[in-house]
Amino acid sequence: MKVSLSHPLQGLFPAWVGCVLLPLPAILFWRSDDGRAMSLLLYSIGCASLVAYAFRHDLSRQSASVAERPERIWRQRMLTVGTALFLAFLVFSLEILALSGTRDFVAVFLAFLALIPALCVVPFFTLVTRRPAAAVVFALVVVFSMKLLGGIVVVLVYGWNANEHGYTDMPWTHPNLLVWLFWFNTGVLSLLLCHLGARRFHARYAPAPEQVRRGELPAS
Repeated sequence: MKVSLSHPLQGLFPAWVGCVLLPLPAILFWRSDDGRAMSLLLYSIGCASLVAYAFRHDLSRQSASVAERPERIWRQRMLTVGTALFLAFLVFSLEILALSGTRDFVAVFLAFLALIPALCVVPFFTLVTRRPAAAVVFALVVVFSMKLLGGIVVVLVYGWNANEHGYTDMPWTHPNLLVWLFWFNTGVLSLLLCHLGARRFHARYAPAPEQVRRGELPAS
């Protein structure tokens, strides 16, 4: 049976609007490299908040509906959130290209990469902390720590004067060791926390023991 996305997406509309409007002031009124960096940060915060908003109902849910298995609920939820994030990315890309006065395709590329930790990391922290706002903060901090972890490796490789030679900079158009380490660390983190988030989600929606005894298992 085909699952319609229209109704779940409508439920995310308030958070989606906030996601696409949050970086707009920085794009319009801060026309510099720092302004574009701030717009990317605000966009990332908006994406993380959108995902946390999508999983807010699962904080009070203790068992699966008799009509669906946890795996199906998880897939549908991730598909819905992924679609909303991609639409937000398209709108942000149009904003940054049409309103910033530049053709900053690097920002568009980084905005697309930001979807991965938002989709994979935030659900885990939302289910663990049980507070959407705290989940957003933890997700941003742990992703930023991937840069710090890469910085430690850079210092070990190039020495304590790595900063003086520019090795701690992050030139996105000509990736150095720090950029590659940040991407690798963030990718591994996203895969790990996506797996852990799915397991925690399945456990939360698992049928209660009395349902199992009565044979009221979710249908496949």
